[in-house]
Amino acid sequence: MTDVSYNYHDISSISSTLKSITLTKVKREWDTIASLTNEQLEALNGRSKVGCDMVDYYFFTERLVTVGKKGINFFDFLRDIDYYKTKHYIQTLLSFCEKNNRYTDSLVKRYYYIYGLCFGRINAFKITNAVKIYKMYPCSKILDPFCGFGGRLFGAMIASKEYRGFDKNKHLQEKYEHIREDFSDRCVAPFSIDIVDCLDIDYEKLSLDYPYDMVFTSPPYKNIEIYRCSSKKSDDEWSEFYTSLFTKVWKGLVENGYFIININEEVYLESLIPLFGECREKILLTKTKKNSYDEYIYVWIKNS
Repeated sequence: MTDVSYNYHDISSISSTLKSITLTKVKREWDTIASLTNEQLEALNGRSKVGCDMVDYYFFTERLVTVGKKGINFFDFLRDIDYYKTKHYIQTLLSFCEKNNRYTDSLVKRYYYIYGLCFGRINAFKITNAVKIYKMYPCSKILDPFCGFGGRLFGAMIASKEYRGFDKNKHLQEKYEHIREDFSDRCVAPFSIDIVDCLDIDYEKLSLDYPYDMVFTSPPYKNIEIYRCSSKKSDDEWSEFYTSLFTKVWKGLVENGYFIININEEVYLESLIPLFGECREKILLTKTKKNSYDEYIYVWIKNS
């Protein structure tokens, strides 16, 4: 087995060890998704990995540095691996890997496997789920206040929908520009992304120049995932955040536009229902079953 003699700060090298994806493979995935019929999209199950390499080619490192619900990210785990090795549950999994010849080529890969089992991994919104939404609900201009790891952006590009997004994580900007360059020959509809706090946007003013007829986003699930350039909040702070954001974005949405939010049920019940009433439709999100809770996409239509 190769030695895990890495520099903790050499994040890119560790990411490449875990995932080696080529742009050629990414473009093949684009072609695969673009060729799927509505029936084929509906038939995809939660374990389907179609489109995952597209997201990870650009954003895998950001997923690794995102802090999960147990308060650490993968690099924290690596940094403190000697401490975690003293834990019985870690030793049990290390012994299992050794006995069953799991990840014999790299300790980093073995540790990533164990980290995922013990602490959970950071998910990205699936491109195929985004494409399904764009096919189900006709729209021309999409607004996404949390671009994140690009799942809804890629979906809009494949579906030829105009897309405007925001994200305050400055580390994502270069990745978005690479996407623009890499797919300039395939992307028909324009898209723009600003690195800015979504609460600082005047959405009614924005709508004058960009009359968005669909809001489609996936806000942070409270402190379950803490992204770079973000921090923990109290329940009261989260409640104020959701109420302010949803209200502002709704005001700018054109009449009869779609307001589509992927969020956990707690936020739906505590923040969204008091603002807009029960949703028109609730769609079970297609994902793996590793999470102990279901996720839904909630849909409203803005009517006077």
